[in-house]
Amino acid sequence: MHNRVVVGGGDHSVTIGGYTLGGGHGPMSRMFGLAVDNLLEVEMVTANGEIIQANDVATTFHNSDGSTRISNDTSIFWALRGGGGGTFGIVTKFTYKLHYPASGVVMLPCFYPIILQNGTNVGYDVLMFIGNLIQNLPREWGGYLLVTPSVNKYSGTFGTLGLFLNHYGPYDSQSRSYMDTLKNYHPDIQMYCDYTNFSTFLEYENNANDVEWYATSLFNTLMQNDSFTSDWVNFTIDSVAKTHPIPYSAVRFTGSLIGGRVSDVGADATPVHPGMRTSVMTISGSISWDHTDSKVDWRKAIDVSKTLEDQFQAFGDGMYPNESGPNVTDWKKHFWGTNYDRLLLIKKQWDPESFFYCSQCVGSDEIHSTSPLNPFG
Repeated sequence: MHNRVVVGGGDHSVTIGGYTLGGGHGPMSRMFGLAVDNLLEVEMVTANGEIIQANDVATTFHNSDGSTRISNDTSIFWALRGGGGGTFGIVTKFTYKLHYPASGVVMLPCFYPIILQNGTNVGYDVLMFIGNLIQNLPREWGGYLLVTPSVNKYSGTFGTLGLFLNHYGPYDSQSRSYMDTLKNYHPDIQMYCDYTNFSTFLEYENNANDVEWYATSLFNTLMQNDSFTSDWVNFTIDSVAKTHPIPYSAVRFTGSLIGGRVSDVGADATPVHPGMRTSVMTISGSISWDHTDSKVDWRKAIDVSKTLEDQFQAFGDGMYPNESGPNVTDWKKHFWGTNYDRLLLIKKQWDPESFFYCSQCVGSDEIHSTSPLNPFG
């Protein structure tokens, strides 16, 4: 045990490749930044078969005859810190910054129903309260917003809405006490809301539950401080409570809290969308369905997801490419914004023949025409 922590994803199934190359947010990002903010060096195989080591100081080329050459052109390292996976080369090694552990970690899951047993929809007020609360979070707090359409057959309520939070630091701290405001908000309708103390982040993470797998169509936006309007609240709650494009389908939302250390990094210091640096939360909506049912018209679900995506993007500024749909309108603008032109120049420098290709990746529209994708072959 080295007694250190590293920024990573919140789900145990998240692996480091695409996670890092797309930007990489997680439960400790508000404290330590995105994965790309903690990336120190990469080893990569280029389109012409060379092996390079790249960092923010130099790029070292390892030739097949055993010789090396060093360039002070570090543009490829910049591009790999959020320019997307599968397009610049094959990364075979990542080196990350390590951080000292906190003296304790506090978990706070706090959930409310959307609709009470008597039919009252409390989701609008609860979500507006949460939206206002998370805009001023101490950076020690990280975690997720969850809005799901689950039915509680015991209480007769519909939906689950709330925060699953982690505090990087001990219970007896001022930053931890900020969330007492949430704990004391309408305890009469809370499904569950309580603190749990852990001695280490690893102990906390071992208690985190992974998301159950479904066939899913995603859409995403980067929420800013002015995004938390009544229109956004109504759209989110109504989508979960009222949208069922096909039988046994469900709309849900998962927001990852960012800001804090993420916002300390300049808009062009890495290629991630500049909106990521001013965002309070990257939030993804999804439509899920039973992929084992051959009678399910999944195309209809994807069409509805696309409609929701076009409406949802108006609430934020930019999208997180790792959690967006396969047919995003104007994806270059939404994924990378003003950083795209520089990414394209680097793509042409390092892979002029476009040996590496993926849909909605840097340079992909210049060599392939895209068409709606069948996610199941």
